[in-house]
Amino acid sequence: MNYNVVFHVDLDDKNILNLAISNIVNYLNATEGKKAEIILLFNGASVNFLKKENTPQELIELQKKGLIIRACQNAINKFSLTKDMLMNEIEIVPAGIVELVRLQNEHFSYIKP
Repeated sequence: MNYNVVFHVDLDDKNILNLAISNIVNYLNATEGKKAEIILLFNGASVNFLKKENTPQELIELQKKGLIIRACQNAINKFSLTKDMLMNEIEIVPAGIVELVRLQNEHFSYIKP
């Protein structure tokens, strides 16, 4: 079975981000010992959560457990952000929506909290 998954957050809504974090924690617990690539993709206004001063500590802890965080360059540009303003160790993709399509074509399951 393929356990690869992408969680998608696109709104600047703390409740949605908290739900995504909770989903990811539950997923990590349920798939412990199984090979899984787990990605959290931010696009739209949600990229504001990735600012160093706004980064929830839970995201940093989840990165340590293997969570891959990706952000949309288009959204970063729209909100006048730079990579230096964002949390460490995130991957920037040219277009979040294209990344979602690419991942789904690679058989990643799509979760939108």
